[in-house]
This record gives sequence, structure tokens and C-alpha cells, in this order.
Amino acid sequence: MAKALALIGKVAFVVGVLIAIVGGIWGGKSIPEKEWVIWILLIAGILIGLLNVTAKEGATVLAAAVALIILGIWGAVGGFDPVAEYVSQMLAENVIGVVYCFALLMAPAAIIVAVKAVISTAKPGD
Repeated sequence: MAKALALIGKVAFVVGVLIAIVGGIWGGKSIPEKEWVIWILLIAGILIGLLNVTAKEGATVLAAAVALIILGIWGAVGGFDPVAEYVSQMLAENVIGVVYCFALLMAPAAIIVAVKAVISTAKPGD
């Protein structure tokens, strides 16, 4: 049973990464507008948080997730606009879309990892 759950977690990660790349490029203008992309990323993120991340990896995953979420928000509010002036507008929108999709993938995982960390810290006797 544990091996099956580990496999599900790994598949969720791979599918999430692929959908983040594809959805970020073809999902809409900068921010994905297709609902199926958003739902798959959120569900994959939940599975990643529940099945993939161990207590040892928690701090690293949280730091990476926070960085991705900040970049995703920054791109969504126009933070990449000055860069887009010097490169192709379409390329800039695709990069913003991929980063935003990775943020959507990692946000639920980060919430779950953070809650797990708080619960494990609050356990008496450890």
C-alpha cells in the first residue's frame, strides 16, 4: 500500500510539472484561463503535499514554494513588464504563465507541508 501511494505521489508530481509547462504556455495569456489546467494543478499539488514531501524535505519545499508563489504573483501583477520590452512579448507571457502554473502547483503542497510541520512541532514528547 505504501508503495502504491508513493507511486501516486510521483505520478502526481510528473503530471503536475507537465501540465504546468503546457498550461503555462497554452493555457491563456500569462495567467491560465482554462479551468481544467487550474484544477489539475491544484489536485496534483494536494497529492504532492500529502504523499511526496517528507519531514526532512519540508523546509526546502516551503522555501521553494514561497519563491514560486511570490514570482507568480509578481508576474501576474505586471512585474515582468519591463523585461518584456526587451524580449518578445509572447515569450514573456509564456514564461509568466509557466511560473504562475508552478505557483498554482506548489501552493496547495506548501499549505499541507506547513500544516504538517506545525502539527509535528506541537506534538508533546518529541
